[in-house]
Amino acid sequence: MVIDFFHQTFKLGESISVGLTELKTRLLIYQEELHEVYPDLMTGAPERYVADWVDSGWLLRFLEASSNEPQYQLTRYSEEAIRFVESVLAKSNSMVGTESRLKLVIETLADIIRGASADPERRLAYLRAQRDELDRQIAEIESGKSVEVYRPAQIRERFQTAVELLRALQSDFRAVEEKFQVIARDVQQLQVTGQDSRGNILGFALDSEDLLKQQDEGISFFAFVAFLFSPTQQASLRKSIEELQQLEALADQSDSLQHVRRMVPSLLAEAEKVMKTTARLSSTLRRLLDAHSAEHRMRLASVLQSIKQTALKLRESAPLVDVACKVYADMEIGSPLARKFWTPNAVFESEAPEVHVVDLGKAKEISEAYAKLRRIDFRQMRHCIQKLTYDGNKATLSQVVSKSDGDPGVVELLGYVQIAHDDQHDIDPLRSETIQVHVDSPSVSTLHVVVPMITFLPKASSKGRRPK
Repeated sequence: MVIDFFHQTFKLGESISVGLTELKTRLLIYQEELHEVYPDLMTGAPERYVADWVDSGWLLRFLEASSNEPQYQLTRYSEEAIRFVESVLAKSNSMVGTESRLKLVIETLADIIRGASADPERRLAYLRAQRDELDRQIAEIESGKSVEVYRPAQIRERFQTAVELLRALQSDFRAVEEKFQVIARDVQQLQVTGQDSRGNILGFALDSEDLLKQQDEGISFFAFVAFLFSPTQQASLRKSIEELQQLEALADQSDSLQHVRRMVPSLLAEAEKVMKTTARLSSTLRRLLDAHSAEHRMRLASVLQSIKQTALKLRESAPLVDVACKVYADMEIGSPLARKFWTPNAVFESEAPEVHVVDLGKAKEISEAYAKLRRIDFRQMRHCIQKLTYDGNKATLSQVVSKSDGDPGVVELLGYVQIAHDDQHDIDPLRSETIQVHVDSPSVSTLHVVVPMITFLPKASSKGRRPK
């Protein structure tokens, strides 16, 4: 029952962490539904179960700066238990595929052998074999042979293998995160006990963080973060996920497809959660250094206050002859970056506002010119295009202009170009045609306009359906 509740709360909802109030509410609802069938199970208060799960190491309790209540997330042991149950249920409820796993094992072993070998001749031989195989496949396709594709069973088998690896990957984040938490906890304990100096604590934290980055988990995690946060890789993953959803062989894999659709944001959230843990370690070190600086400032302020008090006491006394102060101005040591560069003060020019007088004649002239503008009736223009392409025929821009009602001008010609662009008709910029249009001018009545070659397609022909 505990595993079932954890699965519903943290896995089905894709929640990495849950607040105390929400966790107790979900547990209370789960108990009410459970008692309808099993009234004698989990009859205690939600607070007692949550505290017991934390003490047992099934849940991790922590505080976040953005929340005023404790947050809870699964530990690596709960992740392993849920993953074990999921794998058992998947084996009993779905197909048992062995081909994709065997192929994955063989390819992984071969990749290890290739990656571990520093022999350039061996690597060149492998690359040449890959090139020959690609050339063979290209030649077969160009010669007219059919393309080899996976059978539906092979597609489903490989898809389930990928989903299982994805679930295992998401649960492995807890192990890396716990290692960072152990370092941060050890640093805080050393700081609280005060047994070591600040320099030793700082050195311990930096050495531990460097050691974690050099271990297998750290190397793999930081390489994973660099790979995942790449915009190119994210775009490639999203494109692959969109193409997976179009496969008919995976139409019945709705749960797994939903899990894969949330893969990119879920992995980014998991990685960001681990990075927040490393940020907490950095903030702990910063507080450690700030404490040293604060102590130095407090000591300096105390010395200055003592000097002021002594000066006040000696204010009424006669000056002592044997007391003097000498300043060596030529021995001053300073950093050129300690002060900002000098910048002159901003100078604002003051000008008296001018009185604006509205020219009624000019305004009337502009209004009359605006009223004479011709309105583009896009609806009527699209109707003309549909009428010419109703029977499935194509029509060029010159044919549409010649069949248009009225006397189209340059503005209407630009309107047809805009419609061709918006409705995704065929526009060939390498070819052109000359169209004669009417012009409202006393000096010239027609105008020859050179435009790209535009072909209006039948409605819905670009989507593979029969034109209406």
